[in-house]
Amino acid sequence: MIGFFEYQYLKFKKNHLRNLVALASVDGHIHEREIKYLYEIGKKYQLKPQQIKKILEQKEQIEPNIPDQHHHKIALLYDLVGMMMADNVIEDAEMEFCKRMVQKFGYRDILIDEMIDLYRQGIDDAETWEKFLERSESQKANLANW
Repeated sequence: MIGFFEYQYLKFKKNHLRNLVALASVDGHIHEREIKYLYEIGKKYQLKPQQIKKILEQKEQIEPNIPDQHHHKIALLYDLVGMMMADNVIEDAEMEFCKRMVQKFGYRDILIDEMIDLYRQGIDDAETWEKFLERSESQKANLANW
């Protein structure tokens, strides 16, 4: 039997993947590389392949889910950037989706550009990630200083 907190965390992980599927399908199709990326993220979150497959098979329009905590928002945005870049083509519709998510989260559009740079460089240590989290949180607190 699954406990309440385990259920909540499972729901969070599935919502994270649903957001990625929403982005991947915004251009009308999901590229094979995007599917591969989705499975990689699902594996990182310890989801079973059949759980990931079920999320991919959902045909209804996926409404993006906004996480509550700052670090969850930034992690989602980072994974959205990864999904956007998975097929090596950044479609206008994908970029607009990411910008809408950034705005819904209360950040400025420029955060996406910085995330793209960060994604291309790769994050190879916790310190780099923590510094980025701090900068993005202060950007939200004081939008004029970003």
